[in-house]
Amino acid sequence: MSVDKNLARQAAWNSQVAQSDCTDKIIVQNLAVTVNAGTDVWGRRKKQRALVSVTVTLGNHFSSASSTDTVDESTVHYGTLSKAIQGRIQDDSLEWMSTADLSIAIAGIVRTAAGSAPIFAIETDVCYLKGSMFGDGAGHQASIITHTGVYSNVLYLKNVRIPCLIGVNSNERLQKQPIVVNLWVDCVPASRVDDYTALEAALVQIVSATEYETLESLLAFVVQELQTKFFIKEEDQNAYIRLRMEKPMAVPFADAPAVEITRPLRTV
Repeated sequence: MSVDKNLARQAAWNSQVAQSDCTDKIIVQNLAVTVNAGTDVWGRRKKQRALVSVTVTLGNHFSSASSTDTVDESTVHYGTLSKAIQGRIQDDSLEWMSTADLSIAIAGIVRTAAGSAPIFAIETDVCYLKGSMFGDGAGHQASIITHTGVYSNVLYLKNVRIPCLIGVNSNERLQKQPIVVNLWVDCVPASRVDDYTALEAALVQIVSATEYETLESLLAFVVQELQTKFFIKEEDQNAYIRLRMEKPMAVPFADAPAVEITRPLRTV
């Protein structure tokens, strides 16, 4: 199996950016759009709402813009950037595209909208609000360092609520309680990015049937099940799974205790 040497784990990608001298960023958060991309919660290729977030790390400080109090070529106009993204990806003439291709298209729009402003890195986040049946959304995070081509790919499920029998106390053994699951698949292959509905279905099926006392055991079991039953393609084997579980009902005076693990999908 060939290995893409430019594909890095998100933490490693973040470290490269942090070690650079590029610290000034322009950020657009949760831009509401309608896109002909990805699939809906039923797996259908239909237009759907999405929230798009973009972070542009500049190659130089925006010193001239800050000193003259003008939007010059040292920075990126976030209003122009937002309008460019909305205008391009909401074009009714666009045919359906995968979420991975949508993320690439958004990065291209950023480059064009930035004009001559120096760009060191681009991060995009596409979240489908109704891409999850039991959670707050499903999505894709893509990040690239423009001059080296080093990039990261993360598929995620956000706040999936699943009832299961979990806990060590006697009252917790009487009935199921909801747990909140967040899941990230790091270094996910592009061909897997739109599998979020199937991934959520597998996650719900696995968790809801369990009767563990501790979140630690439940987490380890779920990762093992996903490794051996869902992420079984050769292309999956360089990815990592990060899984976080919260018990909202467990501690009266806290929002929720949580446990999180990260494991490679390669099982051999």
